[in-house]
Amino acid sequence: MIKGIGTDIVEIDRISNAIKKDFFLKKAFSDIEINMAEAGNRDSFLAGNFATKEAFVKALGLGFRGIGLKDLEVLRDEYGKPFIKICNISNIHLKDIDEAKVHVSISNTKTLAISTVVIESD
Repeated sequence: MIKGIGTDIVEIDRISNAIKKDFFLKKAFSDIEINMAEAGNRDSFLAGNFATKEAFVKALGLGFRGIGLKDLEVLRDEYGKPFIKICNISNIHLKDIDEAKVHVSISNTKTLAISTVVIESD
């Protein structure tokens, strides 16, 4: 059964400008996410991650009320498939989420990054 679906789209330039400020970069993304981004197109990669975090909290139906940007990471498996890792399992809103039941899709154009997240429940 589907618990929630969320979609978000961001302008890559907006994220590009924001991550020039080290404060935002460190507030929004983990060291692992930042290091993964270095391997490819950094701005596009991080914009996709940001859109995914937004889509995830939309799928939960909470927005960022009670959830921080770094409470979750958007990572890639060995094939490049994105997935969400919950970093703050003590967070009441995240503790019962089964990561295996969170599905992520990210797409980018030259100017936009879009992500859709589907969360399943039992």
